Amino acid sequence: MDAKTELVRVSSHDQFDSMPANPWEFEVDFGFDPAESLRKMLTVVRAIAEQPSDQWPSDDDWRSILPGWLKRAIPEMSKEETDRLLSEIPRDQWDSLPWEFLSWLDALRDRGWRWWGYRINGSSGTIVLHIATYPERIDAFRELLRAIGIRIVSERRGTS
Repeated sequence: MDAKTELVRVSSHDQFDSMPANPWEFEVDFGFDPAESLRKMLTVVRAIAEQPSDQWPSDDDWRSILPGWLKRAIPEMSKEETDRLLSEIPRDQWDSLPWEFLSWLDALRDRGWRWWGYRINGSSGTIVLHIATYPERIDAFRELLRAIGIRIVSERRGTS
């Protein structure tokens, strides 16, 4: 799937009638205000999909592209702040540490996944990504959902 196709899929919102060749499905709870959660998710996914990895924006460009709520939810930390956090948390718990904004951006550059679509029923629904290349950086997408307040109920990687 090329970037143009991905952008069409983002714009068509929940209208998907097939599954990609390598789907990753998330069963989610969109939270108290599903419409706002969807708006936030699609805003960020669209911004990501618009950027070709071979012309990836600078960190400063991303700071202006992405919405303020996201930058507050995934804060940028100095090297000193990161080092302090790592010294305070036992090494076996590092996988539970929050993402740092610039690390999250780096994971998106070669994300390996492409947007496919979603379906919603009340406050619950399904989000589907297409795994286009390996390794897929699915953790960066999980962090986006967390930052929005979308709770992952379950997830599965499948084949069509």
